[in-house]
Parts: sequence; structure tokens; C-alpha cells
Amino acid sequence: MQPDLEKLLQETLVWDAHAGIFPSPEVDLNLLQEWLDCGVNYLSINVGFDVMDWQETLATLAAYRRWVLANTDRFMLIDDDADIDRARKENKFALSFDIEGMNALNRDINMVGVYHALGVRQMLFAYNLNNDAAGGCHDRDTGLTDFGKQVVREMNRLGMIVDCSHAAYSTTMDIMQESSKPVVFSHSNPAAIWDHQRNITDDQIKACAATGGVIGVNGMGIFLGDNDISNATLVRHIKYLADLVGCQHIGFGFDYSPKVDVDIGVILRSRPDYWPAGQQYDTPAIKHAGPKQLVGLAEDLSTAGFGEDDIRGILGGNFRRVAANAWQGCSG
Repeated sequence: MQPDLEKLLQETLVWDAHAGIFPSPEVDLNLLQEWLDCGVNYLSINVGFDVMDWQETLATLAAYRRWVLANTDRFMLIDDDADIDRARKENKFALSFDIEGMNALNRDINMVGVYHALGVRQMLFAYNLNNDAAGGCHDRDTGLTDFGKQVVREMNRLGMIVDCSHAAYSTTMDIMQESSKPVVFSHSNPAAIWDHQRNITDDQIKACAATGGVIGVNGMGIFLGDNDISNATLVRHIKYLADLVGCQHIGFGFDYSPKVDVDIGVILRSRPDYWPAGQQYDTPAIKHAGPKQLVGLAEDLSTAGFGEDDIRGILGGNFRRVAANAWQGCSG
């Protein structure tokens, strides 16, 4: 007998580990209403990535932070795990920020604390290309640098989720060895299902699970399959991960942006260094799975044999577990 999915979704914490909103101070964050309407309780919003310089990241972070704090009737900028419960109790959408890559640090370890103080609770080590801390997935695989190791330790100390998405294989394995806390791939899919440099190998998946971490299934069509964002394809990725490491290591990081007025391919093709040829970035009209598919996904997971506890974990409980560990004892 299938569970009461409507009740399950109402009672379950729903967590999206990474939004794909193109970071800019000009973005109208009222677009976050789409996640609210779909029943999402927590979202990590990208405020910068390595394509931007550190000043642009700070400007975007300042603008987003100001907007959220001006709209506390609907949104809550969270500090720690306890705020997730407080936001749900007050019927507010819990938000924090993430940064994709270490160029935002401007080679200064002290910037990690600055970003933490301003609401960044998750950081990636590279965005496709190499930087001073790490190797990117579309670049020469150099591994984690001494500066990168210092950053891992500082993130663990302050209370930030260590995120391996977009980084190169050796870098991710180094990060998972260095971190004293669970590590995530916030928005990465298994390469065994779809062979793409942005996706991750079985070794990476198993190493992440060994830290107690979580892999967030990415909704971008070129990472899921041949621009295929069907629920069946999403479930195929989830089932593969479940068979490999167990349901407790799976979540969602849709990498989704609503109301995009231009073809995302236009942006991707504008920087062939960061989004190189041969990796499907030139696909016309790239599609994107997002939070609107959550109800159908829960139904399809139930049909595929996933139990209530498994579905609750995948929808949000697993990432919540990692966050509770990573954010514990946050200190500035």
C-alpha cells in the first residue's frame, strides 16, 4: 500500500541544496516564491562563482542579504540548524547563501569568516576551472593545494558545509580526506548513468558517503541525460545512488532558476573556457528539472519501491543531517 503522499509532503522538510539563479545584484528575489509555492522549506542561494571576481561576489551577497532581511514576513536568513525548525514553525522560507569556487576569497583565508558572518553556509572549491585552492572538473586535475587544505579546516571550524561539486576528481578525494565533517556534492549526478565531466564517479560517490555526506541530484538536462528532465530519468539516477551507497546519502540540489528570459545556452556559450566544447553546453534550449516536479517525484519514488523514511530523507532529511553536523558550534 502506497503512503499518503500528500500528507507526507506536508509533514516532510523539503531541502534544495543549490539554486542556479545567475548571481547578480540586479536579480529580483521575488522569484523565490516559486520554491515556496512548491512546498520547499529551505534553499541555498548562489551569490557568486569563479567566473566573477571577489568584489562582484560581495556586491551580490550584500544585495541578496539586504533583500532577505527586508522581507522577513516570508523569508528567514538562517544562522544554524535550529533556525530551520524556527522557520518552519513561523511558516517562513529558510534561506542561506553559497559560493561556487574560491576566487571569492581573493587568496585570503580571512575572507572565509567574512562570508560566514554574512550568511554563507556552503562553499564549493572550484567552478569547473582551477584556482588557488583546487582543481576544476573541466581543467587539469591538480588536486587540493595547501591553501585549499587551510580553507577546508577553516570551514570546518566556522561551520560551513564543504561542497565538492564542480571540482576535479583528485581535488574532491583530497577534500574528503581533509575534512573532519561530512562532505557533500550539492548538485552532481552519477557519471555511470550519464557520462559528463560535471558528473561524478562511483569512487567519488562512495567516498562522499563514507564521510556521512550526501549527493544532491542535479536537475539540468545535460547532466541527467540527453536534455531529458523526466521524472523517470531523475528516479533512474536516484535508484543508482541508492543501490550504490544507500538512500541516506541522496538529496536534491536542482541547480534551478525560474523565469529565465534568455536561453541558458547563451550564457554557457559566452565563456567557452568555463563551459568547454564537447560537454553539451551548446545544446539548444537546455531544459531543467525543478521544484515543480517534487510531488510527481515522490509518487514515482514510492511506485519504485522507496519507503516513507527513504523519501523523507531524499526530500530533505539527509541534507538536514549534514547541515546539523557541519553548522554545529558555529563560531566567528
